[in-house]
Amino acid sequence: MARTAADIFSLPGTVAMFVEFEVALAAAQAECGVVPPEAAAAIALHAPHVAIDLDALQAATERTGYPVAPFVRQLTAACGDAGHWLHWGATTQDLLISTRARQVNEALGGIAAAVHSLTQRLAVLADTHRGTVMAGRGFGGHALPITFGLKCAHWLAPFVRHAQRLSALRSRPVDGEFGGAMGTLASLGDTGLEVQARLMRRLGLPVPLASASSARDAMCEALGLLALVCATAAKTAQDVAALTWTEIAELAEPTSGGKDTSSALPHKANPIFSWQAVTAAQQVRQAADAMLEAMRQEQERSGHGFIEARVVPEAFIAAERCLERLQRVLDGLQVDAGRMRRNLDLTGGLVVAEQVQMALAGPLGRLQAHDLMHAACQQAVRERRPLAEVLAADPVVACHLDRARIDALLDPAGYLGATPALIDRVLTAARALPAPALAPAPAPAA
Repeated sequence: MARTAADIFSLPGTVAMFVEFEVALAAAQAECGVVPPEAAAAIALHAPHVAIDLDALQAATERTGYPVAPFVRQLTAACGDAGHWLHWGATTQDLLISTRARQVNEALGGIAAAVHSLTQRLAVLADTHRGTVMAGRGFGGHALPITFGLKCAHWLAPFVRHAQRLSALRSRPVDGEFGGAMGTLASLGDTGLEVQARLMRRLGLPVPLASASSARDAMCEALGLLALVCATAAKTAQDVAALTWTEIAELAEPTSGGKDTSSALPHKANPIFSWQAVTAAQQVRQAADAMLEAMRQEQERSGHGFIEARVVPEAFIAAERCLERLQRVLDGLQVDAGRMRRNLDLTGGLVVAEQVQMALAGPLGRLQAHDLMHAACQQAVRERRPLAEVLAADPVVACHLDRARIDALLDPAGYLGATPALIDRVLTAARALPAPALAPAPAPAA
């Protein structure tokens, strides 16, 4: 079972990857003649079983600002004489950046799986409700008839693109780092590049094109994509929440809190899950903004790295929550097709006025037909009469359309255009998506 972002970025999970880095580094250096093979073998034997004192590590981190030096001290002591060769030629950023790269590369698999699950659910909703007619809304008002299936297809389309983006991003994982104090590998002399290549291979990470410490664009790209994905999720959740309003009541979230949905009002059932998704998406956006700032490392290294260390775990944990909450909403979404139709009829035919305009445009010309219909709509609103009555009483309209034709033109279900084909186009794209590979975190080679 895939690990959650909370597990991946937890202190125990992070320290476990620290240990794997040190074991892989010693092994790579032994292969290159940098450290004695027996020392690397002893580190590989003892280090994975060391019980790092996490409380002491956290306390030491508060004093030093970074966890690496106190971690290395604990591991060195536990490895006996072999500890002399631990962390050879490495620096804090090598360990931190390589570990974070592995964490992000693994966590992206969970995001890809969540997006895939959402595409499947939205595809079912789009297909099921392809003929469920409702009002399409612009700036809060009724615009033209659509179907709820088309609305679901509109939610689905960006998730299809996000799935493709995630696939592309995962095909070029975030680079690791091993460059020493300033990215030159000077402490390892002629063996530096070979050690780097062997270490990255053991960690399952790409070799950095150049030092990754001051160029954090890959990490920023990952968080930017998270922000895009969650912005789509938030738009969907926000739409759902709005359609649960008492005056609209076309959708309802799955029952969540039973009698405790509101602590004060016994009749209230709030769209809590939708707004939890929206809130989590906002956290991801803020993290992505902060990561853009973290890209501005001063010179080769600076304190901007502390921003990244803080916001990357937060972003992935919030993103998983955002997508999980939306999934919960969609899995139990209650759709009231009857209410959708009643709401569509609230304007007395105004929502389909364009269809009558188009029918009159041939004999009258588009502009004259537009002006005639505009006046008729204003009259219908002013006099609170159905549009069909106003049109039937208009002598110009009567010359071209009888009452039966007017009534037919004002049927919202008859003015859906290419809706079925548009839904099918999105569904075809969604169904063509392959299920994402959920590879576990790459384990360093023995």
